[in-house]
Amino acid sequence: MELLNRYLQAVGFWLPRKQKQDILAELSEDLRSQIEDKEAEFGRPLSEGEIETILKHRGRPIMVAGAYLPKQSLIGPVLFPSYKLTLKIAGLCYCIPWLLVWIGFLIFDPSRLGAPSVSSLLHSLVPLWTTVWTIFGAVTFVFAIFDRAAMREKLLRDWEPRKLPKVRIAQQKRRRDAIAGIVFGVFGLIWLLAVPNFPFLILGPGALILKAAPIWQTVYFPILLVASAGIAEHAFTLVKPQLTWTHMVLKLATTGLNLWIIRLLSQTRTYLLPTDPHTAQVAAAVNLVIPISLVCVAVGLGIGMLIYIWQFIREPKGSKPIQGHGIFQI
Repeated sequence: MELLNRYLQAVGFWLPRKQKQDILAELSEDLRSQIEDKEAEFGRPLSEGEIETILKHRGRPIMVAGAYLPKQSLIGPVLFPSYKLTLKIAGLCYCIPWLLVWIGFLIFDPSRLGAPSVSSLLHSLVPLWTTVWTIFGAVTFVFAIFDRAAMREKLLRDWEPRKLPKVRIAQQKRRRDAIAGIVFGVFGLIWLLAVPNFPFLILGPGALILKAAPIWQTVYFPILLVASAGIAEHAFTLVKPQLTWTHMVLKLATTGLNLWIIRLLSQTRTYLLPTDPHTAQVAAAVNLVIPISLVCVAVGLGIGMLIYIWQFIREPKGSKPIQGHGIFQI
């Protein structure tokens, strides 16, 4: 019953991870019992349109999921899952990057934050707190108004089960991604091994006027180790796609190693040397740009590590993953 599976997948998107399996099992049994009763009454299997009628009578997925969530006084159970999701997106897209940039300044350029004292550090966080409360207040206000709007009834009635996303098998998708990761990872490793003998592979025409500084000899082996670990991670996923938490552990390890490499690179300000005195200005300009790029990469890796930690904490260890990862559907 593909339509029923798509409906359960859409409901599961909004459910708490710890209770999802139990709630979906209960809901699935109830709906299948209704379908079996109707089939026994009609003496034939139900058509897709008749199953759709049962699902529409049960209710929109977000409403069904909201019935299992704690009751909220300001924002009702129908819109509360969307409200939480919006706040999480705002936190991931603005608050966390802002905080990581602040930490970057604290490590690499503390003078930007004022005098080295606790009060000045707390004062530099004032814009963050102001923005957090502004976002929280605005989102809460909008959802509270929308929850009480007359159009809510129309939102709950007018929906089509046929438009629910198709069920996708997560393990198959992870295997396909793993194969692609292994292929590109092997090519990337070969490319890295060739760079010392063919510097134009990374510098292009600049290899005629620039050469690598000694710092790259220090980090070359760790970079190869990261590339090899990435291939090993994809290979493990290909063999054991059901163990999603081990995939997150490997991601955390490689991300931590990447951050360590960036820390080694941040200990110098000379990354490229001129091949002759006439190209010294070019080398100096490039050496100014690289530290900025390293900070941006470090921020991205930091965000990724926080996401992997959050996923690892929420992932139930030793259990099989949910078969479908539906597209956003209410």
